[in-house]
Amino acid sequence: MGDYEFRDPIHGFIYVRPLEKKIIDSRPFQRLRGIKQLALTHLVYHGAEHTRFGHSLGVMHLVSKAFNSAISKNTPFSKEQADWYEQILRLIALTHDLGHAPFSHGSESVFPDGLEHEDFTDNIILNTEIADYIREIGAEFVHKYGSEFDITPELICSIYHGKNVSNPDFIFLKKFMDSELDCDKMDYLLRDSLYCGVNYGKYDVDRLISCLTTYKKDNNVFLAIEKGGINAFEGFVLARYFMFIQVYFHKTRRFLDKMLVEYLKTSLPNGRYPDNVDDYLEWDDALVWRNIKRDEKSNYYADRLINRKIMKMVYESPTHSNIQEKKMYNLIKNDMQKMFGCENILFDSVEKMAHKIPAKYEIDNEKTIPVLLNYSDQPSTISIESGIINKMTEPIYIMRLYAKEEIEHEAEAFVKQRMKDMMD
Repeated sequence: MGDYEFRDPIHGFIYVRPLEKKIIDSRPFQRLRGIKQLALTHLVYHGAEHTRFGHSLGVMHLVSKAFNSAISKNTPFSKEQADWYEQILRLIALTHDLGHAPFSHGSESVFPDGLEHEDFTDNIILNTEIADYIREIGAEFVHKYGSEFDITPELICSIYHGKNVSNPDFIFLKKFMDSELDCDKMDYLLRDSLYCGVNYGKYDVDRLISCLTTYKKDNNVFLAIEKGGINAFEGFVLARYFMFIQVYFHKTRRFLDKMLVEYLKTSLPNGRYPDNVDDYLEWDDALVWRNIKRDEKSNYYADRLINRKIMKMVYESPTHSNIQEKKMYNLIKNDMQKMFGCENILFDSVEKMAHKIPAKYEIDNEKTIPVLLNYSDQPSTISIESGIINKMTEPIYIMRLYAKEEIEHEAEAFVKQRMKDMMD
């Protein structure tokens, strides 16, 4: 039986192998159709209705393209290894988001203590029908190439988390799914940009992928880029930077996400999602929203969400706040609490590095991206070759204060006067 085709708004046709389609058709994977990629962002950018389902298919598509592009230049693997590694990557990409909670990252703070969405992903991969389908794929590879080419659910989880170092190539594979050059970021930037109707997340994905290559040192294979791909990589990093500032950290989206979390804390049993995997899989966006509508008249946070009652933002720090600006924020926050009461003010702060590429480097540093040069056998690094990347070392740090409707005008005037006093 041949491949199946999924038509995707980002990538065109995505080809899926028959046993992969079993995973896609499974109940845990179909649940992703009901998990929005960007939490409540659709209440700000109304097109942002896309889900983890399409994103997971997109990452699987890109990981095949990226892997095959990289190994086509300096082939470090046998045909059998390359075939095996590509299938492992496709399965990691396809399953990497299975454990997301309703509204994705928007409600992660109500996970059971000590658990994260990756823990639920592992549980789903290991303890549902997904495990059986992965073993079927593994059996195909054993039949084709021998027992050393088996694929198991445990192998998929361990490689993705970087816990399996029995084969140094597994560290190389992890780079395609968890690094500063991974296919997860490649897909979500383009997908989020399209569905939000903005241009901030666009970059030249074809050029970036075409410039991927490998670099081998001793027994270790590193994911690298050719020098001609530096500008494409810079565009990729800048796209992520602007998406965080303009979309992911949007003031209204942040407020709504906070209302969602507070609602869940007051409505879920013990204020937490269930830790049992079967019970957890019952939860999706539709169930949460149905509960919110049910509680509209009786729950303060449900009322704000349903009727879109957005508190006024009365103060916002610069995008890259320094120590002085953090002090200023804390002074204003404390003064506002005394003046208006904590119950009438909402605080929010977000911090994010634009990238985690080290300025000081060693080629085998986990976050380093080697750059292959035409005139040297020794690679450089992106930190040396790109002035843009080298300068982007200050974290995004935004602090905001919101005021309830009853005091918003008074609070706004108070902040303006307080700022004026501080500047004088």
